[in-house]
Amino acid sequence: MPINISNSTNNTSQTNRTNEQKHVRIVQTTSEGRTEQSDKATLKQDSVNLTDSALRIKALEEQISRLPIIDTQKVEQVRSSLSDGTFEFNSERIAEKMINYEKELA
Repeated sequence: MPINISNSTNNTSQTNRTNEQKHVRIVQTTSEGRTEQSDKATLKQDSVNLTDSALRIKALEEQISRLPIIDTQKVEQVRSSLSDGTFEFNSERIAEKMINYEKELA
């Protein structure tokens, strides 16, 4: 079942999921006092409201999807510096970042 998401004016998103038909019997009284009955089908629509946070996450996902997966310029720069022997690295900085990463996982 496809879900279409679009923003509304109050920063929530409403999604139509299914349409259900219900039959309604309408009884009307005419100006002459006669009663007329008719059957009409009405549509009932389900909706989903998304929070502001969910909308922000969706926008960020769209931004990320447009970014390149690999920074080719950075790769070429590292490749070049490795091949000519000018690549420099700071072992203390690398160790510190590895320790911080492990702390964040805990």
